[in-house]
Amino acid sequence: MNSLDEAIEKGRRKRRLMAIGFSVGILALLVIYFGWLFLTKGYSFTVKPAKAVQTQRFAVHSGVGFFIDSKYYAVGSGGLVAVSADKYQTKEVQINDNSPSTIEVELEPKPAKVTITTEPGADNIVWSVNGEQRETASTFEGEFAPGAYTVSASHPAYELASVAIEALIDGKVEEQIRLTPISGTISINSSPAGAAVTLDGKEVGSTPVTVAKVGGDYLVVVNYPGYEPVTDTVSLTVRNKEPKRNYRLQPVQATVNVSVSPKGGALLVNGAPAKNPISVDANKEHVIRYEKAGYIKQSQTVKLGPAENQQLSFRLTPEMGDVAFAANEPSEVYINGQKQGVTPFRARLQTLPSQVEFRKNGYRTVKQEFQPSSERTLNVKAEMLREFDARRKEGKPLFVSTLGIEMSRLSPKKFTMGSPVNEPSRGRNEHQVKVDFSRDVWISRHEITEAQFAAFKGSGGKTKMPVTNVSWDEAALFTNWLSEQEGLQPFYKVNNGKVVGTDASSRGYRLPTEAEWEYIAKINRRADSTTYVWGSQEHLRDKQGNFADESAKGQQTFILRGYNDGFAGKAPVGSFKAERGGFFDLDGNVKEWVHDSYTLNPPDLDRVYTDYLGALRGNGHVVKGASYKVGRLKNIRASVRDGESASPEDIGFRIARYHE
Repeated sequence: MNSLDEAIEKGRRKRRLMAIGFSVGILALLVIYFGWLFLTKGYSFTVKPAKAVQTQRFAVHSGVGFFIDSKYYAVGSGGLVAVSADKYQTKEVQINDNSPSTIEVELEPKPAKVTITTEPGADNIVWSVNGEQRETASTFEGEFAPGAYTVSASHPAYELASVAIEALIDGKVEEQIRLTPISGTISINSSPAGAAVTLDGKEVGSTPVTVAKVGGDYLVVVNYPGYEPVTDTVSLTVRNKEPKRNYRLQPVQATVNVSVSPKGGALLVNGAPAKNPISVDANKEHVIRYEKAGYIKQSQTVKLGPAENQQLSFRLTPEMGDVAFAANEPSEVYINGQKQGVTPFRARLQTLPSQVEFRKNGYRTVKQEFQPSSERTLNVKAEMLREFDARRKEGKPLFVSTLGIEMSRLSPKKFTMGSPVNEPSRGRNEHQVKVDFSRDVWISRHEITEAQFAAFKGSGGKTKMPVTNVSWDEAALFTNWLSEQEGLQPFYKVNNGKVVGTDASSRGYRLPTEAEWEYIAKINRRADSTTYVWGSQEHLRDKQGNFADESAKGQQTFILRGYNDGFAGKAPVGSFKAERGGFFDLDGNVKEWVHDSYTLNPPDLDRVYTDYLGALRGNGHVVKGASYKVGRLKNIRASVRDGESASPEDIGFRIARYHE
């Protein structure tokens, strides 16, 4: 290829490169244009107030964007923009996708800096702006928004002063307030008069004296020969331009040092309490006394010269008194925890507050506070009560009441227990015994329930069914437990869980005697002795009691045909109507243990037994009443008695105790 051809080809390649470059440039411009079009968002800023527009400035603190005049172009999601102007405070604006296209910005003017001093200078000036208290200081400094203000300075020693200021935008105010001291008088008097007075170390005369002064605090010293000097501070203020003082001067003091035994008493000067060493007025008589409870007090009279010092000594001796201790029952006497004797008892004791305890087994301990007197014999008496009686006197409920056991009080009268010889179906063991009663008796209205017996056993039973499968000894132990809970002497004497005897004088709980049981079953509140609990008629009224009714048919030989009491077995106590004396289930539900030993040997038929407890010994114990298993009318008679040693499933019990 010749040179001409090469030149032509070179020119072609250059034109092709230029065409390609131009195309790339056009493409880049298109990319930039469309990027600007789709990725950039503009926001117009309007700045207020109008004075700020003249010097308005914009700056991008975060984000990608730029300003052209007052329009912000954000690339991406926005940014943080700062708007400022001369004499105005900078304000930051957060730009995001939710921001409006036109954004108004209100700039706050910069405050004026204000400094106000006083002439003369003073500490603790109370500064107020437009009547509102701001601070307490010697100089006032603050920043004020543009406007007019009145600044006031208040001080106790100066008249109230004010200054009016004009705060400009970003301005500076420096003012000085001239304070005018207040003027007044200070009046000093003393008793006795004629004392020398100095104010701030300068003598101003003798009392009474009045001095003209300007406001302020003044140190006052008052001196009079033979008297203690007085030092005080008097303030002459706006609120008190004529302060007055009247000083009662005290004579120069003398000193008394006192040693005492025993320590811990009261030291008095002329009847007023004092501390050791004692400071007293010179040239006067003073009565110094030392006293302590339980000791004979002592006093001495002293008269000392100015600044004289004297030693005194007091040695007190115990003060004693006679005390007589007595009680309605012989009781041990414990004084302050130490046994001293048995009532009646006399003692000579120190006249100090003390405590005495009267103690006696089986009785509530009585505690009393007392203080012997040296002037007369003190009588200290105690009423000794058994725990049971003490609780009753205090109105506290009996323990049996907390278990739900209801007791009824009786005054039984003389009668013949057992059955007469002409009573139909009479048993040979129903001996007639003449009995009488010397004591009122309490008997439970219901049979003891499973829940009540469970409280004794700690087994937590809850039912109101009468407790059964209980031996006579277990029933007796239950009554002893009740006695112990109420502070009563147990009725039954026990050894290894077995009853071995009784305490007939005890008021503790026990099982009812056979005589007591028959009395409430056929004598109590009746015109004449009855055969049955309900009377002497030989028929049952509807729901009379819980017996072997039609529900027991096919289960035992004898039932009460045609009778239905609603229960196939035991019934909750109180399910049937009470008999006329207020007792429940005497004739049915479960049979009941009574106190008496069972024997077939008849007692002396001519003798009247008072408070009869039955035979001394026998084969088992007497069981009274019928049960839900009894199906023959003759076995429901009140005089029927059986002897048992076991604990069958249809035998329960109720409880009793003597009233006194």
